[in-house]
Amino acid sequence: MSKWKKRKGLVAVILVAVFLYLALSLARSFFLKQVGNRLQKSFEIGQIELTYLPPALTIRNLRSKGSNPAISLDSLRVSISILSLFSKEKRVGAEIEHPVVSYNEKARPVQAKSSSAGGPNWPLDLPLLIESGYIHNGQFSLSLKQGDFVFKGVSAFFRLETGRLNLMLRSNEMSLRPLAAKMPVSGQLETVINTRGRIININRFLFQGEDSALRVEGQINSFQTTKVNLKALFNLDTAFIMSVFNLPFQWAGKATGQARISNETGRLVVDVDYKAPDLSLNQVNLGLVEGQVKVEGGKGGEVLAEIKNSNRPVEKALIRFNSKGVFGEFTGFHLDPIMKYASVPWPVTSPVWGNFALNHGQLTASAEFRDRVEKRPADSGRSFNGLVNVSLNIPKLDLKLDSRDLTSSFGRLNLKGQIVIGKNLDLSIGGQFTDIKEAREFAEIILNEKFGFPEIKGSGRSTIVITGDYYHPDLDLNFSCSPASFERFDVTTARGEVEVKGGLTSGKVYVIDKTFQGEINLRSDQTGTEARIVAERAVLENIFPLLEVSFPLKGSTSGNFIYRTEGPAVSFEGEFSSPELYLLSTRIEKVSGQLLWKDNTINFPRITFNLNKGTVSGKLALGLTDNSYDFDLKAAGVELSPFSASFAGRMEAVLKGQGIFGQDRPHGDFTIEQATVYFIKASSVKGDFNLNFLNNNLNLEIKGQLLPGNNNYELKLDIPFDRDFIRGEVRGELSRFDFLLPWKGAIGSISFLLSFEGPVASPELSGAVEVKGSVLPIPGFAHALNDFSGLAFIKNSQISIRSFEAILGGGPIKASGELSFGENGVEEADIQLEGREMRLSVFEKTRVVADGTIRFLRQGGKNILEGELSFQEVWWGRELTEKLAFSTPAYSSGNENRKSPLGDLNLNLRLRANDNVWMENSLGRIRARLDLTISGPAANPVITGEIDAFSGTVYFQDRDFKVVRGRLSFFNPLVIDPYIDFQGETYVKDYHVVFNLTGLVSNLRPEFSSSPPLPQEEILSLLALGESYQRRYSVDATQMSTASLISSQLARGPENLLSLDSLRLDPFIMGSTSEITARLTVGKRLSRNFSIVYSTNLATQREEIIRVEWDLGRDLSLVAIRDEVGRISLDLKIRKRF
Repeated sequence: MSKWKKRKGLVAVILVAVFLYLALSLARSFFLKQVGNRLQKSFEIGQIELTYLPPALTIRNLRSKGSNPAISLDSLRVSISILSLFSKEKRVGAEIEHPVVSYNEKARPVQAKSSSAGGPNWPLDLPLLIESGYIHNGQFSLSLKQGDFVFKGVSAFFRLETGRLNLMLRSNEMSLRPLAAKMPVSGQLETVINTRGRIININRFLFQGEDSALRVEGQINSFQTTKVNLKALFNLDTAFIMSVFNLPFQWAGKATGQARISNETGRLVVDVDYKAPDLSLNQVNLGLVEGQVKVEGGKGGEVLAEIKNSNRPVEKALIRFNSKGVFGEFTGFHLDPIMKYASVPWPVTSPVWGNFALNHGQLTASAEFRDRVEKRPADSGRSFNGLVNVSLNIPKLDLKLDSRDLTSSFGRLNLKGQIVIGKNLDLSIGGQFTDIKEAREFAEIILNEKFGFPEIKGSGRSTIVITGDYYHPDLDLNFSCSPASFERFDVTTARGEVEVKGGLTSGKVYVIDKTFQGEINLRSDQTGTEARIVAERAVLENIFPLLEVSFPLKGSTSGNFIYRTEGPAVSFEGEFSSPELYLLSTRIEKVSGQLLWKDNTINFPRITFNLNKGTVSGKLALGLTDNSYDFDLKAAGVELSPFSASFAGRMEAVLKGQGIFGQDRPHGDFTIEQATVYFIKASSVKGDFNLNFLNNNLNLEIKGQLLPGNNNYELKLDIPFDRDFIRGEVRGELSRFDFLLPWKGAIGSISFLLSFEGPVASPELSGAVEVKGSVLPIPGFAHALNDFSGLAFIKNSQISIRSFEAILGGGPIKASGELSFGENGVEEADIQLEGREMRLSVFEKTRVVADGTIRFLRQGGKNILEGELSFQEVWWGRELTEKLAFSTPAYSSGNENRKSPLGDLNLNLRLRANDNVWMENSLGRIRARLDLTISGPAANPVITGEIDAFSGTVYFQDRDFKVVRGRLSFFNPLVIDPYIDFQGETYVKDYHVVFNLTGLVSNLRPEFSSSPPLPQEEILSLLALGESYQRRYSVDATQMSTASLISSQLARGPENLLSLDSLRLDPFIMGSTSEITARLTVGKRLSRNFSIVYSTNLATQREEIIRVEWDLGRDLSLVAIRDEVGRISLDLKIRKRF
């Protein structure tokens, strides 16, 4: 029984279990079918599963049938605990795998109207409460009125308790484009949000991008009215921020700061404090920008910016924006960003003060420049002062400008016009310009267009009207400038008009300047420029460089010319004439000809001019790049003296040739009659020459002869035209000294080699000169140099005489030294001369045999002649009363009246002779020695030393006084007044007469004594009459002695005239009658030791006396006398001093 009962129970359980299983299976099938049917109205379902333990519903591959919103997920699992099945609130948990949600709120209304199958209708209305949930790898894309939001890689957990919601969400990739932002910002998102009733607490909202970050904290209270109170810290791109608020312009750079979002006042207000350390606006770097942004919902907002650039003062801008547009005020603001946005180049450094408005793409601005206008430094922007009104239609790029009295660094101008950027323009610029070139450059920059007419520079009034196509505008320019510059010409005044139309430029300019005066008619197009020039006056040395022509022609000319440019090629041609020009600094007159400059070739097909009373005519052409040439020139009757005071003569020359310099050389010949070059004079000079002109360098070679004689020379010369430089070499040999010396008679030759290099005015000179010959006369000197030769080296103004040898007076001499020349001749000199056994006749009737050394010094303007002369023999035959004269008629130079450059010569000479100093004249014959020093100025020298006479004879009163002693002492350094100490003796009859002369020359005291002794007057009578006179006739005797002395002095002139040694007329007393008459006495020394004296009474011819004396030795003589009565006596005289 018990077993059956057990079996029955088991069966019952099984039946119940089966029933339950069937019931549950039916219920599950029914439930799944109902759920599936309901879900399939809006979704496509892959699979639905329901599990019992634990109770859970799983839906796989769920897809919404609508596209907005579009929902899909891989699986949705909703589970409920068993206990919750029996509770009133069925709390469930949800797990969603890879949900993808896409919703576009902006497109929602359109889809609702178009189709009923638009969005999903949630078919399930289950009595369930979601308590918690998980989302894995979700993706959400929401396009709302507040912006576009994309979340990828979303992981989230939420838990819902009574009145509370806790949410934790993380998105690995999030993209935000809020409000009107045109560009999104991407990064990662972490957020923690909890709610309590209607209060939403955002505990953490952290967005972190690659180079941006946003952190938001705050609370949203949604009671009757929603209250928002949020704070945010941000580090975002400025472009993203500005696009959120729909602000125009291009922004770049990072902005950091904090924001406060609140609606306490009723409207949603966003307050932002920001700082952008490196902000760029419209691709213009502004530097550090700080400020505030305030946005009020429904009203608009404003942006305050302070621009702090280290190179500028602080700039301020206030921008307000609302539904009507954008408005702003600026203080010290630079317009570069605004003009950059308008695609207008802006080379202006001046800031502006003013305001602007931007409404529906229309930008209007009133800007005042306040800079102090000064001269613009090179490579810097312009500065302005004045008010400018700007209107820019940004969509149409239509720019309008208007300004009055706008002052700039290039003038004060009025500006008005319209520019449709990229299409056309109509612009007028006029006023007083201080720099037209700068104004043109400014206009070209603003218009981004290069004007096709030649450059005009200067200051004055000008009006520029620019119209037509934006890229190829037409231009009308009227100007009157002073000073001015047109093309390459700088002038004092220029006025004219220029028109540019359809790529063709034409105009007329009248120019007035000291360099050029005339009219220029201009025509220019894409192929080139042609300027027809009517030159009333053109200064060639200023015109040639502007044409890049290097030609040594200067002066003022007139003519008609045509200037053309075709690409890089330039040509210039015309006919010209001028009364006077300068060629290579040489004056030429009555110049006329044709000029052609083309392909870097200057060509004169015809040229004629007068040169120094002569004429030059022909043609010439020079190629400055290919070095070609073509010469056919002839010169006739050209005077050389105008070239230099050192030149003289009349030249005829011919130059011909055609070829290429460097390969060929033009050549010619020349003749110069009566030629003078420096100190060289010739009856004529003939020669051949050729030249080469290569790399702007003239090379000249000349070979010729000086006539008469065989005198050859060669000259090579290099002259670069692009710098002040000359190089040359001259060599040759002169066989005649007549070319060099101003006196005749020299026989010899000169060989020379000189080179020079350096600036034209002061080249460096070096070389050598060798002289040799047989005769070289010395002006003013009785002797010539014979068999001479010498060598000297020249270095600039220095001449070094290395050697000079010659024969002077039969003796050899040698010389050497240094000379230095300056502007006034010889500035410094040091010359040494040494001679041996020179037999010289320095003065007439003199002769010396001497050795010596002489040194001439010149330094500091002082001249010194010093040295020592030693005489082996001196003979002096001149009378002491004769003037000294160095020049003799045979060698006179004819320049005796010319002032000597050595007039201030200082002497320091020593003259010595131990013996053989002889003086032979009417005074007597004296043998002496000397030791003298001559010093001081040559014009007034000082003589010191002594002359000692130790033998000889002195003639006095026809008596021979034997020199006993004699000394002439020069001791006074102030004056030449020597002291004389002389004693001589003679024998008259039986008397021994002694003559003493002592004292200064200026105060001599003669004394006479005799043995046997006689009074002075009787000694004089004895000397004069030959016998003693009695004292009773002392008065008469004294008178006769005095008369005798006077007559001896008066007879000196006839003596010289008749070549007599003595001529006397003495008073004479005839016997005892006491009758005084005259006696004539004449004497002649026939040789050194033989003399004859004849004396006669003029009253009668009977009293004739003849006296012959023959000196047999120093103390022995033989005297023969015929007295007045005819008696003849012979005396042998022997003298002996004891």
